[in-house]
Amino acid sequence: MARDYKSEAVEKFLLPSQPDEGNFTSRTAYKTALKAYQHDHTRVMEACEQWKQGERIEDTHQEAEAVAKKERREAAEQSRKHCCLEEEGAEAGMSIEHCKRCSTKGKSVCGTLSPC
Repeated sequence: MARDYKSEAVEKFLLPSQPDEGNFTSRTAYKTALKAYQHDHTRVMEACEQWKQGERIEDTHQEAEAVAKKERREAAEQSRKHCCLEEEGAEAGMSIEHCKRCSTKGKSVCGTLSPC
């Protein structure tokens, strides 16, 4: 399932408020506050991007582990099924041989009731 990193980031990384020029009496004070805001904004955005990249990497790693685990489980299950089929096949093959042997000897009943 795809995550919405942008929505999560909005909650985790609060951006600073941009200064309003009308709240400053001097142009110099506003420019100083604006410069500090831009610095803080850039720092928060960089941290946010690093977080999103780390989350994507972690999610990709977890998905790859889940796929590998599923493949191992399916391979083990297939191996168990293959062994069981070989055993059943061997038992079925012996039953057929018994029947052929019995039929050549003229016996009509084969298996557990009369040993071949």
